[in-house]
Amino acid sequence: MNKMNMLCSFLVLLFGAAACISLPTGLKQHRLRVVDAESGAHLAAAAVTLHYFPSSPEAPEPNPPRATADAQGVVIVRSKAEPAIWQVQAPGYIEQRLASSKGEAPPRYAATATEEVDGVIHLYRMPMPALTIQMDEAYTGPLTINLHPAPGFDFLLVDEISTVFAAVDPQANYIQEASGRRAFTATASTEGQVDLLVTPLLFDIQTHQLQVADDTDVLPFRDIANPQDTARGVWGIVNEDDKRIHHQIRLFVGTLDDYLRALKTE
Repeated sequence: MNKMNMLCSFLVLLFGAAACISLPTGLKQHRLRVVDAESGAHLAAAAVTLHYFPSSPEAPEPNPPRATADAQGVVIVRSKAEPAIWQVQAPGYIEQRLASSKGEAPPRYAATATEEVDGVIHLYRMPMPALTIQMDEAYTGPLTINLHPAPGFDFLLVDEISTVFAAVDPQANYIQEASGRRAFTATASTEGQVDLLVTPLLFDIQTHQLQVADDTDVLPFRDIANPQDTARGVWGIVNEDDKRIHHQIRLFVGTLDDYLRALKTE
């Protein structure tokens, strides 16, 4: 038996047959664990699907690479050194989508690496969270939601200007206010400022999960491209670059004329 076969036999005894499967040239292997974000329970059968640019979860290639977690929540993902969206799904849990640039695992996962795994994927149970911002009926102007990391989390630098929101403490608590809570409210100041303490549950919210309400009603999100959208409402969207670079969600409350005047002064 040559040295290579002896090494392979030894690895099989330690880690199983998968240890001696050679990877095709250019692929990177990631050993990750998928868990319930609030309880820490391992999520068996969770699936990780990779969508390489220019494909996406909405427009996937015919047979995107896909890996499924075992009974211990461990999933082995083999990725090409190309930009990709990592789509993570498990029955009864909120789907997660994070990006990687060169075949590495998303930085949020890598930040939680242990001796056993290259990172941990935390998924929250359904339903999806909803955030309501309460503000004065008379207010017109910018609405800025400042995203402050909850204890154990922080913004980690990934390039010269951009950051990733991730756990920086192995004991970070992923529970937002109370286990299972999915409806949240915050009140804007008279200057349109909101300070929000966030775990990944709220940091990852999208526009359709956010509503702004004054003393009379919920304000609709307006679209500057729609000529009928001129009345008081909310302008802008939850922008991922704003979250990653400025650590904020930046919107505007007022009529179309108010919004256009504000844009001219920026």
